[in-house]
Amino acid sequence: MNALYSFIIVEDVALQREHLIDLLHSRLDLRLLEAFDNAEDAFLYLKDDQQPPPDIIFLDIEMPEASGFNLLEVTQQLPQQPKVIITTAFAEYAVKGYDYNLSGYLLKPIEEEQLNKAVQKVIQQLERDRTPAMPHLQDPHLLIKSKSKWVKLGYDEILYVEGANVDVRIVTPAGTYLTRDRIKNLQQKLPSDSFMRIHDSFLVNLTHIRSYASNYTFLELRSVPDGAAKKLPVGPKYRELFRESVGPNTL
Repeated sequence: MNALYSFIIVEDVALQREHLIDLLHSRLDLRLLEAFDNAEDAFLYLKDDQQPPPDIIFLDIEMPEASGFNLLEVTQQLPQQPKVIITTAFAEYAVKGYDYNLSGYLLKPIEEEQLNKAVQKVIQQLERDRTPAMPHLQDPHLLIKSKSKWVKLGYDEILYVEGANVDVRIVTPAGTYLTRDRIKNLQQKLPSDSFMRIHDSFLVNLTHIRSYASNYTFLELRSVPDGAAKKLPVGPKYRELFRESVGPNTL
């Protein structure tokens, strides 16, 4: 099998760098371009049009001089943005990572199973990016009846859905809508890759999460309108699935 995707490593600790290279060496679908011990050299490489751009960057956060977040700022400006998998000893950077649309977050010491799981997730993203998108006849949306009119809500507008008996409240940055339905029915209508049931009473759009508790008991949302809940509870029976979807090792 020929290597399909290329990568670089940015890690200042030699032993950690070599450990990661050894773990990835057995993957025939990946090819190492360069390994750097600092963010500055990696920056020069990424800005050089004569160098082959990587599909994936394995990036440490805490490094001398410039941090991994400094390099992430640069990758946002590249015409071809690589996927980034963070490799760090610090779980607390995971929340900040949401601002950079990370493809993975691995905690040191890195284990082969977790690494391969993160790599496989990134490869699936890269394959989707390479596959030409089918034209849509219309934007994906949810059509609901609220009071005396029909309202069209784009999936990306919806922050969360709150259920109460036979009514549900749909919250968007622009306001809230009450409709006669059950939260279970709306869960079936909304895409499962971005909407998750976190509580018997709540269904949340994962793309709007700003932060979450380290024990996964609640989460906080962005751009919540006045009168709506900014903090939502995560019920005990939903906690494990939520952790698997947003936790540091699976971000």
